[in-house]
Amino acid sequence: MALISGFCARHPNAVLFDEARKALLDVYSSKTLPLEIERLLSVEERTNQQTGRPYLVLQREDGSQFALAEVGIAFAPDTRNTGPVADLPDVVCLRDYLTILDRLKHELYGHPDREPDRGTLQLMLMCIATLDGARAQGLDVAREERELEHHLAELEKRAPGAPRIP
Repeated sequence: MALISGFCARHPNAVLFDEARKALLDVYSSKTLPLEIERLLSVEERTNQQTGRPYLVLQREDGSQFALAEVGIAFAPDTRNTGPVADLPDVVCLRDYLTILDRLKHELYGHPDREPDRGTLQLMLMCIATLDGARAQGLDVAREERELEHHLAELEKRAPGAPRIP
């Protein structure tokens, strides 16, 4: 508990810890993650090799894990529904999701005269895998999933038709 509360106190713009409710708040997304302390197997401080900045890895009894970092709550994307996705990082956060979503919306609506291409599809798959990873950790992403469904419908509407046998 001390590592978690200390990390959150040092990074109040990224993640907050509500000790009374035993919940974490991802500040950027305003999403709450119940901590379920009784399910935690370990809490370990590590250092990001690229930035040299510390982060915490919280591992649950079931083997799942997530991190508390300067970007908020970070987790592995879940590609069970998408299959492998090129260029998808091993660890993502909801800030990443919103960045990818903005790129997807630009592709779909900023260029309405162009057919969606593989890059557009890749952005959609990255969004799906990120939301699936967030949901697997216990974050409520129902609102984001509903929005993404609208963008998927637009993608399907504008995608070229399936090849036909002459």
